Amino acid sequence: MSNSPEYEAQLDLLQLLTSMYTSEELSLPESTQSILHQYTEDPSFTVPVLDELEAELDLPIDEFDSESTERVIFQIILSLKNNNYTSKVKIRPKQPLFLSRNQYEKMLRDIPIYNDDDNEESSEYLLNTIELIKSKLQSLLSEIALQGNDNDQVEEIDEKDLQIDRIWFWLPTLSTREKRDDMVNFAKDVKLTGFVLAGKPALLCVEGNSQVIEKYMSRIKSESWSDIPKHHKKISERLRRPIENRAFSDMKEITNDISHYGQYNHRGDMSEVKKLMEKWGVGDDFGAVVMNSGY
Repeated sequence: MSNSPEYEAQLDLLQLLTSMYTSEELSLPESTQSILHQYTEDPSFTVPVLDELEAELDLPIDEFDSESTERVIFQIILSLKNNNYTSKVKIRPKQPLFLSRNQYEKMLRDIPIYNDDDNEESSEYLLNTIELIKSKLQSLLSEIALQGNDNDQVEEIDEKDLQIDRIWFWLPTLSTREKRDDMVNFAKDVKLTGFVLAGKPALLCVEGNSQVIEKYMSRIKSESWSDIPKHHKKISERLRRPIENRAFSDMKEITNDISHYGQYNHRGDMSEVKKLMEKWGVGDDFGAVVMNSGY
């Protein structure tokens, strides 16, 4: 059974993006990467039935300004649904740290929606929209600079103006004291809250703005884990949830708060962890993470 022309058009668009951007700029979920690889190797490959293909694009806001370090992350969704109710191509920037929630929501409202009836190629729509968003962000950055709110004041923005997420990460193992301390201290540096649970496996729960969390994770991998080979830096996101209020007041390690067992005393008692999570009001999140992580 061959792929529909719509499927092939979306895969061709994804191929175009991979040819235009580096692997550091464009990231694909494992499922999307696998499908694209098989389709590239054999265009007659029948794509599994999916609702959509996803990608993330991380670009400088102004690539011609050598002094600017501000970047924007685009979420791209290519729909595979065969109906007239779902836009075939969606692109949405994540909220940059320098934008208030009101500024961000206004920018989202200004982003044009892709319409098959406009006779605009989907690739043209994507590239034009990326440039449109970058242009708007450049203008907003200039306005902020004129107002005296330079990028060093980003952390002073009222948290109520930023979307706050609680993100759970799973690690197959975590034991080194120095690396555990780094995970706690790096988080405190940027006012993230949550906890670290070392062991085999290990958990990291972080609350804060998603882009602050992404920079925090990048710092861990580049600084704290610099002595670890890239293929051994295994950590995966298991749950992301927007929240109104934080459950934790600071970042801390809870490894010594529970009992351990096993030959090397490195496996935590999950029943005790569960009681702690329920006490802190994140029991449902923890349950979902545990079910997805094979504890």
